[in-house]
Amino acid sequence: MEPNAKQDVDSGWKSSSRGERAWKEETDRVESRNADARKAGRAEREAYERKRNEARRAAAAERHAKLVASRSR
Repeated sequence: MEPNAKQDVDSGWKSSSRGERAWKEETDRVESRNADARKAGRAEREAYERKRNEARRAAAAERHAKLVASRSR
């Protein structure tokens, strides 16, 4: 293939605005899905931490109640 033939093909190439729009919509969709996943993960972690802290506080309160009960005998 001659060098000029390749230049003729390349010079006639134009960007497809429909293709670019589809690409942009797809990247926006992926970004949105990722943001939703991060938000859901954050909420799940917060709920887990909240339950863990409640269980820790309940266990500490129970230990404290037993300690107070044993001292009052």
